[in-house]
Amino acid sequence: MRLRVKPFTLFLYGIVLALIIIGTRIYTRGISLPDPLEPLTVKKPEWTGLITLWDTNYVDCGTGSNTGWLNKQIQRFEKNNPGVFIDVRKITPERMKMYFEGKMRDELLPDIIALPVYEQIVPQELLLDLKPYLSQKEIDRFCGIAKKRITKGEKIFGVPWMMAPYALIFNNRLIEEANIIIPDEELDWAFVDSAVRSLTFSKQEGKSEKQYFGFCTYSTSHSRPLWSIIHGDKDKIIDDKAYNLILRWHREARALPNNMLDCSFGEAWQLFAMQGRVGIMLGNVRAVYQMRNLQQIGKGFEITVKEIPSGGKNGLFLDQVAAYGIIKTENREKLDLCVSFLKMLIEEGAQRELKQIGAFSVISSVRDIYQDDPQMSLLEASLKKYVFSPGDSHWRKYGESAYAELKNKLEETSEPEG
Repeated sequence: MRLRVKPFTLFLYGIVLALIIIGTRIYTRGISLPDPLEPLTVKKPEWTGLITLWDTNYVDCGTGSNTGWLNKQIQRFEKNNPGVFIDVRKITPERMKMYFEGKMRDELLPDIIALPVYEQIVPQELLLDLKPYLSQKEIDRFCGIAKKRITKGEKIFGVPWMMAPYALIFNNRLIEEANIIIPDEELDWAFVDSAVRSLTFSKQEGKSEKQYFGFCTYSTSHSRPLWSIIHGDKDKIIDDKAYNLILRWHREARALPNNMLDCSFGEAWQLFAMQGRVGIMLGNVRAVYQMRNLQQIGKGFEITVKEIPSGGKNGLFLDQVAAYGIIKTENREKLDLCVSFLKMLIEEGAQRELKQIGAFSVISSVRDIYQDDPQMSLLEASLKKYVFSPGDSHWRKYGESAYAELKNKLEETSEPEG
């Protein structure tokens, strides 16, 4: 019988034969096939090595340290850039200043450095102008106060990455004893003045008489909370009403601790929280978190956190905006990686994670990260009030001398505290 082969069967035979021939050639010639996982593999950057970062605590977050948040961002960056490592060195503000006053050799300088708030510790000629590396869209994402922090003239010398406002923190124990009712709405200075005077008194405790103060704050080389009260508007460095109010508390009511503007945060905190001898503390979010820690171990007392009254001004003054700059280098590949790292810090995900350390975002669109925390949510909302900073030209011209003048006046007629 004669066998008949259908055309379709012949077509299949042809395909099988072609696959056998192609497969044999691939096997004998070693032709490599594309890796199906290649699109998922992170490519190694052109430059690999160590990027050094000097971190200084110029701005306090709630937890007192940014280490946990920063390490998380570094791990993410290193994962995305195999062979690149970021080495963080924690340095106190005093040590940072000492290094640059000693005229450091260039080879000892870091790649990325925390920028001081008031003093020009890092010579400006060492810092890279980042404006060519940031698009206008990226610059516009910063809120106004953060943008001022890193802008000088037409140049941008850093990337801001967190900020923290100041607040009035009330000792509820003393508030209740004085029968003071704190309004739910925004405070005015008439109420604060009355409360400060009512919370100033002396009390016999055992054989000694203890002085209680209506108000206290602190001052350091990089954090000056009192400026948020006494700073005026754009054309005037001092708000005369607030300035005179502080002086009256000192001279008439004896409501301020002696040498208050020589106090560190720790000294003011000791007087307010540990001794309980202050009615209202002007401080940062670190004070809020530290009181919460005390309450968790059965110590401390309840507090009320209120935003600083605007007093009819166009805006308040804030110096608590953290920023990193980049030291100039001829290594373009390494420089690009440094810029990439700083940009990662201001991505929306990283900015929302600032909640982990009790800090606030510098990006205008990242808001309401403390919806479940009434005290911090109130302070987050208060950020829109802050308009002026040490970066304003009128402050640079008159600020230091005005602050020194106030400090001298507050040191006049000081008496023993008891």
